Amino acid sequence: MAEEERSEEAEDVEKDGEGAEHRGVGYKKLILILVAVTVVLLLLISGGLFLSGLLDPLLGVENTDGKGGGAEHGRFFYKLEEVTLNLGGDQQKSRFFKIGLTIALMEEKDIPNVEALAPRIIDNVTAYLRELKPAELSGSANFERLRENLLLRVRAAVAPTPVSDILFHSALVQ
Repeated sequence: MAEEERSEEAEDVEKDGEGAEHRGVGYKKLILILVAVTVVLLLLISGGLFLSGLLDPLLGVENTDGKGGGAEHGRFFYKLEEVTLNLGGDQQKSRFFKIGLTIALMEEKDIPNVEALAPRIIDNVTAYLRELKPAELSGSANFERLRENLLLRVRAAVAPTPVSDILFHSALVQ
């Protein structure tokens, strides 16, 4: 009987030892889950604050009114003379393209610089336009691409002077 009591006590000790190990693993899992939930909640709260705009002063984000206050277009304009030229391509009939451009500048003091460089601007524009095919001038998407390419060439021609935009005041494909 004494042996039976001792073996029962030994079994109880073994059970208690296993129980303590299981409790330690359970606590570790609980702590890991609590940390994960805390991190997710913090991310959700910070995302909500960011999207609501409450963190903008802390992040240094400037507030705009949505009316284009960030990047203003030019307020001063210089109208180039109209350019008439033959379009490139492998066509038997020659196609003419007549275009009138206006350059938008940020400051009035840049107008004399652009006037002095007008021949260079027209040369860059004509060299580019002569290589175009009539199919490349059809549709609004192609005209936007044309505007971007002409803006690059005009900016290169008047390099130190900032040019904000190119405006078409006439375009005729004949």
